[in-house]
Amino acid sequence: MGIVIRIATEKDLLPIQHLLAKANLSERGIEDNIDNFLVVEDPDKKIIGTVGIEPIENDGLLRSLVMSSESWNAKIGLDFIELAVAYGKQKGYETLYLLTNSSMPFFEYIGFKILEENEIPEHLKLSEHFAQYVEGVTKVMALSTADI
Repeated sequence: MGIVIRIATEKDLLPIQHLLAKANLSERGIEDNIDNFLVVEDPDKKIIGTVGIEPIENDGLLRSLVMSSESWNAKIGLDFIELAVAYGKQKGYETLYLLTNSSMPFFEYIGFKILEENEIPEHLKLSEHFAQYVEGVTKVMALSTADI
């Protein structure tokens, strides 16, 4: 049996928080949005990856994307992010956004476009997760779900 990707439940909160802490990512707000997270389980049912989609008006902000390094490979990563994007479309989000300091080619391959500073929507800037944005360092990327 291989990996399983599924919607997170309350019982996944602590393993998700541990995974994020290990990756030095913010755990803030996860407990309020657990049903907006996906998890990757290995064959032993250990959570080895997660991604959340924070609802912001009619859009979604991908956050907390992490895979344990010993479990990561490009195929799993690509499958995981494509499922997250499909999940965002299924939930009815018009545009999916993400913040990144790296991995731009990976996300561009999937269809995300880098936004210029003046293209970042105001409602996205009001997100608690957007506080991690550092001008000139962090890139904001967007993908219209109509393009999927």
